Amino acid sequence: MPKEKLPKETTAKIHKLEKELKEITDARKRLAADYANLERRTKEEKEQMQVRAAHILLEKLFPIFDNFYRSSQHAPVVAAEDAAKLTDEELKKIFNYFEGLKMVERQMEEVLSEAGLKRISTKNVQFDHNFHEAISYEENPKVPADYIIDEIEAGWQIDGHVLKPAKVRVSKG
Repeated sequence: MPKEKLPKETTAKIHKLEKELKEITDARKRLAADYANLERRTKEEKEQMQVRAAHILLEKLFPIFDNFYRSSQHAPVVAAEDAAKLTDEELKKIFNYFEGLKMVERQMEEVLSEAGLKRISTKNVQFDHNFHEAISYEENPKVPADYIIDEIEAGWQIDGHVLKPAKVRVSKG
């Protein structure tokens, strides 16, 4: 079967249409890629905003947690002679009150833990400036030098990143 030669005009129109089709196809591919990039960037920005918002909230909540923890650690002790003056009902109320405080404290720590936060260890550990902030250095023959004596405020980290260093007293030895 012999091939028929198309007129030059028709061939030129075909080439022009093929060129336009290629341009439109390329433009569509660029638009699709741009849209995919926009979706990815939007998702990343949204995630970053959520992380920033969580950090801002935590920074505001940490002092509240610290104060709550301090208050529960410094509960008043009732002297035996004063306790003798209280009724069993009054003693039970005092006991239940402090048990309630401990329960709230455990719940707060559980919520933070479920959110991925981890309390920075301060018990029987050597001072590490990456995780701890020294409030004071004190002579203490019972605790080796550069070991933590006491935690003043809890420290918190998430995924290995310190959100708030633990404030501690450190032994000079």
